[in-house]
Amino acid sequence: MKRLTIIVVVAALAYSAYWFWSASIQKAAIESWFENRRNAGWAADYSALKVNGFPNRLDTTISSPRLGDPDTGVLWESPFLQLFRLTYKPTHLIAVAANQQTFATPKGELGVKTTDLRASLEMANLATWTPERLIIVAEGLDMASTTGWAIKSDVTQLSAEIASDTTYRIALDTRDLNATFPGWLDTSSDNAKIERLFVDADLTLSAPLNRHAVERARPQPKTIILNLAEIEWNGLKLAAAGTLDVTSAGTPIGLLTLKVRNWREMLAQERSQNRLSHKAINRIELTLALISGLSGNPETLDLPFEFKNGQIWLGPLNLGSAPTIIIP
Repeated sequence: MKRLTIIVVVAALAYSAYWFWSASIQKAAIESWFENRRNAGWAADYSALKVNGFPNRLDTTISSPRLGDPDTGVLWESPFLQLFRLTYKPTHLIAVAANQQTFATPKGELGVKTTDLRASLEMANLATWTPERLIIVAEGLDMASTTGWAIKSDVTQLSAEIASDTTYRIALDTRDLNATFPGWLDTSSDNAKIERLFVDADLTLSAPLNRHAVERARPQPKTIILNLAEIEWNGLKLAAAGTLDVTSAGTPIGLLTLKVRNWREMLAQERSQNRLSHKAINRIELTLALISGLSGNPETLDLPFEFKNGQIWLGPLNLGSAPTIIIP
């Protein structure tokens, strides 16, 4: 019995030493990373850094973190960020963010509020921060920009999984979505909210996602394969699919096909609710009426949107400039 007691005590002391060694290594690594960012010209600081969770976890709390990239002019601030992982499973991280965060950019400030925001991240390589699988869940999401646009949703889940070195399978599922884009779209009232938005896509980037994506330049989209995008809105359904190649300047090239059912009813609802501008409604109605007259099906439309030369085309109709797709 005495020998067994000695063995248990020695094992407990050895494990305790291992935990405190692991905690000190993790704390030193985070301190070193922030220092390296400052040496690289970043705004990178925090008010406190603590590692708890003995004996089975390493729970890291970074108080008042602030990170600013001088190359892009993007600054992120938050009251805290927590990272949790089990000592015996170091490649699986759980991150919990504060209920309020701020992103400052050269084009304006973005405030993000949530009732709960957390992420589950499984690493393929912990040393290089190479992700294998990521799930982010945001409840009570409320995003508002100083430029005027805003997005709210009850529950939003973003999932991503690595398919190859630079290709990622991405799924977005959000419920009860309100979006406001001045002069174009306003679903801020309860009877105008989008019941569901679902996106399934394959995204190929110019470089792998790892720690260099934060420390150096962000990898940029090269190919977007939209397997399916669906919107449910007041009983109406829209679906889209297609493939876009993206140039180094962020210009999309390719074809997206949008399937619209009961489009006349949809436009009548939008006109009565004033959720779209009259200019946008009239332009959409004229375009869809022309296409429906050519397709032979007045209620269901398959609309091929072609992206070329920096413009969006619907058949012979130029719908305006294509968006620039660049990750800041």
